[in-house]
Amino acid sequence: MRLVPILVRLTALLTTLALAQAQAPEPRTALVVGNADYSFGALTNPINDAEAVAKSLEEAGFEVTLRTDADQAAMQAAIASFGDELKQKGGVGLFYFAGHGVQLSGENYLLPVGGHIRGENDIKTGAVTATEIVDAMASARNGLNIVVLDACRNNPINKGATRGLSRIDSNRSLFVSYSTSPGAVALDGEGGNSPYTKYLATSISTPNLNIEETFKRTLKGVYQETKGEQTPWISSTFFGDFVFRPNGAPMSQPEAPSPNAGGSQQQQAMVRPLPIPQQPTPAAIELAGIYRVSGTNPNGSQYQGMVALSQQQDEFALTWWIGKQVFHGTGHFAGKMLVVNWGDKHPVIYTFGDAGALDGEWADGSATETLLPVATAAPEEIAAPQGAYKVEGRNADGTSYQGSVTIAKHGRVYQLSWKIGSTSYRGNGTLQDNLLTVNWGGSTPVVYALAADGSLTGLWDGGHGEETLTPEQ
Repeated sequence: MRLVPILVRLTALLTTLALAQAQAPEPRTALVVGNADYSFGALTNPINDAEAVAKSLEEAGFEVTLRTDADQAAMQAAIASFGDELKQKGGVGLFYFAGHGVQLSGENYLLPVGGHIRGENDIKTGAVTATEIVDAMASARNGLNIVVLDACRNNPINKGATRGLSRIDSNRSLFVSYSTSPGAVALDGEGGNSPYTKYLATSISTPNLNIEETFKRTLKGVYQETKGEQTPWISSTFFGDFVFRPNGAPMSQPEAPSPNAGGSQQQQAMVRPLPIPQQPTPAAIELAGIYRVSGTNPNGSQYQGMVALSQQQDEFALTWWIGKQVFHGTGHFAGKMLVVNWGDKHPVIYTFGDAGALDGEWADGSATETLLPVATAAPEEIAAPQGAYKVEGRNADGTSYQGSVTIAKHGRVYQLSWKIGSTSYRGNGTLQDNLLTVNWGGSTPVVYALAADGSLTGLWDGGHGEETLTPEQ
């Protein structure tokens, strides 16, 4: 008769252990390297930078290995040990490097100290590649890896070689940040730290910032301090949730139970920290389509217009029609953000808002804009629009209209003929990524998003007018 109370207590114990496991912080492991004492071009701040980042990470619950002025053997040994730790612990891994970095034939090389590097061949045999680091982290199959390279100085060996570093392709468990854009050059800094590390260390130490906001603040801080001379670069398709300093408190490291610890194997398994679960790929996040845009210029004036946004995996192309002006930009995912460069000095950082909205802010903080979705383009290639369609639309003054349109394809050109009441219109357009842009004689084109069912929803008159084309049965 004592079996029931025992079972109740056992059930309560297992429930408590399961809750403790769910609430425990994930393991956090970091390797931080700062190299400064180069014979071919000594740097001022990398060791200070590495120490500052290591301190911030330790306060955020990371178990940090710090290496300074490391030669090639020391760097490679540290990377191998780092990879082994991630395999054993899972959780979050972070690699940070400050020092000289160069690219050769698309590969990024992080330069150790103490070597006899005189030319490009010496770099290939005597340096450490970013691929080595990414591979060591990826082989752990943990939930999130963060790679941070404050290493985009001029090529110190060959002054005529490619500037900066090349892009590292991210994935759903890899978050990558450079201190400046690929192919550009970062500043070592005149104070105790480089501009990038100064803002990164501060952002990591700020309570309750998720990973996107941490690197967004870093980007904005560097951009504003350097007056646009340096713009950090972020790339990731990690769509999970990670906060460096939740609630502002220093985080304790969870410890995996030792084989000799007391308790049953079942109880030990329940308290072992788990890796961050894999997140769904961003392929499910389809942003391609047409949007209304409203924003505020740096001088405080307001503007409105329309935007066509196309998507190829995690790469984006945007076209804005604002009044009589047309702007173009390209962008990429930065975790749960979209960073867009649009031909000016000011990149725009968009976060994902409610109902599919994209809330944007210029990197210098001087302007904002919001993109409101009107229609989504089909993510896959579908049959080209042709034939007869029914038209339903709305004018800028709010009045509605109906009519018909025929679409004929001639090579790469689409010819549209509208009949609205007693008035006829004609236009020629091009289709790209299921976005049909048609010039019809107005001050702005009509831009349609082609849906999977063959219907087209368009904006015209700078986003003030709207119409839908439905195939005739």
